[in-house]
Amino acid sequence: MPTRTNPDEPNENDSNYHSVPETGIAGGVGLETAKHVEIQLSAKGPVFANAQKGVLIAACYMSVAAMLGSFFRIVVAQFFGEECKRPGTVGWLSASSPLCVTVDGVISEVGGIVFADFPANMLGCFIMGLMLAGDKLVLPLDVPIAWLSPDHFFQRWDVIHLAIRTGFCGSLTTLSSWNADMVVMMYGAGQTHSQIARAIIGYIIGMETALGSFAFGSKVAVWIHRYVNPALAKEADALIQRKEEGVFINKKLPDFERRFLPDLDMEIEDHDQDALSNLERWRLSTIDARRVGNVNLAILTEIENCILIDRQLPSPELQEIAQSNGWNIAALQDWIRYKYADEPLKIGFELENEGFTLKRAAIILLVVYSLLFLGLAMVNGDHSYAITYRTMIYAAIFAPPGAILRWQLGKLNGKVLSGDWSWVPAGTLCANIFGSVISITAIAIELRITEVDNYSVTSFWIVGSLRALKIGFAGCLTTVSTFVSEVSAFMKCPLLPYRAYIYIMLTLVTCNIIAAILYGLIVYVF
Repeated sequence: MPTRTNPDEPNENDSNYHSVPETGIAGGVGLETAKHVEIQLSAKGPVFANAQKGVLIAACYMSVAAMLGSFFRIVVAQFFGEECKRPGTVGWLSASSPLCVTVDGVISEVGGIVFADFPANMLGCFIMGLMLAGDKLVLPLDVPIAWLSPDHFFQRWDVIHLAIRTGFCGSLTTLSSWNADMVVMMYGAGQTHSQIARAIIGYIIGMETALGSFAFGSKVAVWIHRYVNPALAKEADALIQRKEEGVFINKKLPDFERRFLPDLDMEIEDHDQDALSNLERWRLSTIDARRVGNVNLAILTEIENCILIDRQLPSPELQEIAQSNGWNIAALQDWIRYKYADEPLKIGFELENEGFTLKRAAIILLVVYSLLFLGLAMVNGDHSYAITYRTMIYAAIFAPPGAILRWQLGKLNGKVLSGDWSWVPAGTLCANIFGSVISITAIAIELRITEVDNYSVTSFWIVGSLRALKIGFAGCLTTVSTFVSEVSAFMKCPLLPYRAYIYIMLTLVTCNIIAAILYGLIVYVF
């Protein structure tokens, strides 16, 4: 059975590094003192014993997802506007009726507010919202994919979750081309005049629609979650009242205890009354400590996680604190012995992941890359169709490095800046700025080249490389979906929602100013 992979490497001092009892302990409930085997766990599951192998596996799947995202972004842009601007360049649309929705700022027409990648950004943000985990949507149970049942096999495939969110959605959406279109509009391209007001509106519309699509995707995830998991939907409704009363809900606990201990107003499964009385005694003895703000709440949560989840005795220090507060910890131990009396103890995790091996991931990536290079070699005509298809394939080849660099930069969030600005997602910000610089530079250089050579066949590898760098590498290095998810998280913060607007302005204004300076220097000065 595939298990989850997480490339982040924990250490013994990390709170996510646990020791799990070996199998075969007498009684099968794991409360006895016994030998332990060290297993590295992430916040949501085990990691590969070899952390470097986990990174490589994740990078392979993310590369494939980035190629798909980049390729699909180009297809969407072609479908919604390219055939209207340049008739006869998109083969599969030439005989149909394309949707003439978008127009970029790099052409000689007035427009560009609804930029070329506008539909792709909306779609990517919607999928990003749909793929949110349960903790992001404030659901009763923290599950990796909110709209699936908790025991669905796909919940364990977190390497695929990462590939979809960071690889596919991050590459389907792009901030670099959006920013570049607005910058070119502000200067005026071809026969157009400067359109600064339209560019500003373009930024506003692009941001609002991306946020709206993300919010809609998250709402759809909640709706599906409630339909697929009716018991959890009832629990969510019952939680509202208890939270208003100031009761803390530990979402990590098993279903029965998670509902019984905070005394939720809902039907729960039947158990032996004598055994259930033990859990009732534990609940009554800890009722005051379950209040939000209680000084002992963290200790209580740690004890319950240790006994009810890990099925281990808490440390002597925790037991002493429990006794000093009058918590009936013996009753909780009696309950767990009853509940798991007939179950042999299981570690429950597999250190080797047969479903996501490095060999399989590398083969998949190699096959996809081989098909792309084969397509690039076979599509070598000089007509507009061939040039369009070659550019699409070429851009997809450049996609993985951009997505992987963005993924690695994202690990810097919360680690680079300090003081009052430590909250800024510096990694995402740097990825968007760096990608915007590359994109606008490629556009400006292409403009200078095409003034001399009107994109002849002999210049494909020059102009085509610039476009692949712009669409593939820079397009996948920058992201709107991750940017919007971070903005949405800031907006939900009850005390500091203004950080969302600071982050929006910091990203868009910085990208615009740097790109505008570079474009002006390359096109009008050098």
